[in-house]
Amino acid sequence: MDFEITIIGSGVVGSVLASLLATQGVEVCLIDRQDPFKNNKLSKLLGRTSALNLASIGLLNKLEIWNNLSGGSTDFERIYVWDSEGSSKLVFSAEDIEKKKLGSVISNNYILKEVLGILKRTENIELKFNRTLKDISVDDNSVQVITEDEEKITSKLLVGADGSMSMVRKLSQIPTRTWSYDQTAFVTSLKSENTHESTAWQIFTPSGPIALLPFDQENKGNISLVWSEDNESAERIKSLDDNNFTFELEKRTESILGDFELKDEVRFFPLNQLHAKHYFSNRQLLIGDAAHTIHPLAGQGLNLGLSDVLSLYTILLSARRKGDDIGANKTLLNYENSRKIPNLTMTVMMELFKQGFGNSSPWITLGRNAAFRVTQESAWLKKKFIKEAAGLI
Repeated sequence: MDFEITIIGSGVVGSVLASLLATQGVEVCLIDRQDPFKNNKLSKLLGRTSALNLASIGLLNKLEIWNNLSGGSTDFERIYVWDSEGSSKLVFSAEDIEKKKLGSVISNNYILKEVLGILKRTENIELKFNRTLKDISVDDNSVQVITEDEEKITSKLLVGADGSMSMVRKLSQIPTRTWSYDQTAFVTSLKSENTHESTAWQIFTPSGPIALLPFDQENKGNISLVWSEDNESAERIKSLDDNNFTFELEKRTESILGDFELKDEVRFFPLNQLHAKHYFSNRQLLIGDAAHTIHPLAGQGLNLGLSDVLSLYTILLSARRKGDDIGANKTLLNYENSRKIPNLTMTVMMELFKQGFGNSSPWITLGRNAAFRVTQESAWLKKKFIKEAAGLI
């Protein structure tokens, strides 16, 4: 046996899992078709951002890297949500759950820089980069991966953390449920005329939600934009120059933060939903986007992936201490049972939100206003929503 665990995919989710396991003495092989050290030379404040909840921050504390990361993150203490066609708003505050903050916005690139440092200095992690997965073979006691250059690596368990186009999922023949949201996401950095007030702002429009996340970048941008737009109107937005793009955004967000100035290129990508029908098959297991992708409207994608990591890490270490086979179906079923319902619940909630806010019927609008008003006025209900979003339930 070459290793105890082989992980395919060195993004944030795969690298965090590898680091956590290796620091507990587990022999890990981390494989990726690219070299993350080479690809991670961009500024720590550039690239895709995530709104980490308190549970995810706690996990990064386990790796003892959050203190290093906190200087490049921006805390948010409130979430302000409103409906462009409604009259009610929702305001969630850290004070409602007796916390100082609800989470922090940070660049995924910045997280990865710190985690790669752990990978470099941890002895029982072997890094195999610029390797493409070609095939997988399984027997009763082990799983073997074969790379395009015919290298063979054997372990007790193979973990696919290789994203929504997962090769591990494909080779394992794990079926999925998937569909297109028929929307495009636009992401970039902005400088706003008004301060963000340590608040994550989100407006629901008939053609898609827009999130303005606080992200201070040393006198550069102070807002990270995630704008989801129906494909038909997205084509028009793609053709806008910088001034017209920001003008359109100011109109859509009702100038809640005043004028905007672009501070980075605008990137865009299609939005799709995917959920694996099973999370494992014969010593092969999926985590993060390899197992599930959801609409970005609530910013929960990376948080769900890191919750997968924490659950799998806990289950594998427990099985290992008991002398159980970490690749056995019993062990992997424990992981699936711990994560499938929470991930599916979030998927369903995002779909309901999208469908509900994408409907311009006056009766639906009245219902949304009523739901906002009831939630805003119910301390118990607000606290439940906030704890769910913060990962505290």
